Amino acid sequence: MKKVIVTLVGAALFVASGCTSTVTLGPKANESTVLGASAGTGGASLTLPLLRGEVKPTTEDEKE
Repeated sequence: MKKVIVTLVGAALFVASGCTSTVTLGPKANESTVLGASAGTGGASLTLPLLRGEVKPTTEDEKE
């Protein structure tokens, strides 16, 4: 549960600073793992059964 909270807070910070996000639904979302969460300076991701969401900071090229 603590990882989920950290991931959500990290995702909120990325949204505030400019980010890109990706959501995958269905069986392809769980090709590598069924449950998982991670957060760091390179982005945040959350994986649940049949759902995977990722948030990454945008680069200068993507902002233009």
